[in-house]
Amino acid sequence: MADKEQKNQNNDENTESKNDQSHSMNLAIIGGVVGAGIGLLSSPGTSKKVMKSLGESEVMRSAGKELKRTAQEIITEQALSSLRQTASGYMNGGGLLSPKKKNNEQEDQQEESNEDNSSEYEEIKEDNKQLNDRLERIEEMLSNLVDSKK
Repeated sequence: MADKEQKNQNNDENTESKNDQSHSMNLAIIGGVVGAGIGLLSSPGTSKKVMKSLGESEVMRSAGKELKRTAQEIITEQALSSLRQTASGYMNGGGLLSPKKKNNEQEDQQEESNEDNSSEYEEIKEDNKQLNDRLERIEEMLSNLVDSKK
């Protein structure tokens, strides 16, 4: 029994050692790639060529457009989710489907929750507007960069 436990411990130590070595190797490779990239970009001639090729690249343009589209979809999805929650809270808690007679405490709670939901909706709406503005500025800067490198 003790021999099996010792073998299991040795196997566990060997596996951990191999995992550590492969992790260290991966980090070394990543570091080398990053270092080479920084070295290339720090050279004035090479960095101009790289920036020019990136600016002319259709991939960069499509990546920028895709990034903008994805961000807009995420923001729209969040806004819709918040709106659905607000609507379901309104429908379930104190809106169209509730009984006509309620006591004052329930009405006060519903008003507070509606105010909270509307303020959350306004915050999300404002965040959406700010993100759209930022994305448009980034797209303009990328376009200007491409145009200046031509």
